[in-house]
Amino acid sequence: MTQRRSTTKGFTLFEMIVVFVITGLMSAVVMQGFSIVLASRLSVSNAIENLRQVVLGQNIPIDPLRGLLPDYNNNPNKFRGQARTLTGQTMRPLLSPPGAPTPFTMTMEYEAGTNLTTLMYQETGRPKTALAQWPGNGQSFKYRDLTGPWESVWPPPASTSQTPWMVWIDIGPTFAPLVAAVGGSHDRVTRLEDMPMFGTTPSPFRK
Repeated sequence: MTQRRSTTKGFTLFEMIVVFVITGLMSAVVMQGFSIVLASRLSVSNAIENLRQVVLGQNIPIDPLRGLLPDYNNNPNKFRGQARTLTGQTMRPLLSPPGAPTPFTMTMEYEAGTNLTTLMYQETGRPKTALAQWPGNGQSFKYRDLTGPWESVWPPPASTSQTPWMVWIDIGPTFAPLVAAVGGSHDRVTRLEDMPMFGTTPSPFRK
């Protein structure tokens, strides 16, 4: 009785080498694609983080200015602005809980040794905090009413508003200025004690 030979053949050495080479090439292509995706993702993440830092750096200094609040004439927190310093009260403080009128001061402090100007922020009863720093000594505040030109001092003689409508922070020729639009009312509601006929006598409305 004759035995039937099996006709099934295995892979030859050459075929195995070809398979390994093709698999290696495909793996290299896939890994290179993964590395490109990961590098792109890291680059995008860094760009987003840098953009976030820039946006925060631009918004933090002007946020208290957006919440400027006028004060009564006989109170000490009426807004006053000069070219290098401003004082007033804000509803959007950086260090205290928001929503309550908080007296604050902003100043431009120049250090000649480093040729840097630092924007300092301080709330009553709290230490100074550095908000931003720029090279040179050309930084300044400017103020604008609803109409009219930018002023270096507030209030200007012709203004009827206690707080400006906009505050401009000029941070030098190599940087875009920071501009804050002041929301809310720009003058306190007149009280009886603020009127001339009641100002010289005690008033039950006086606090």
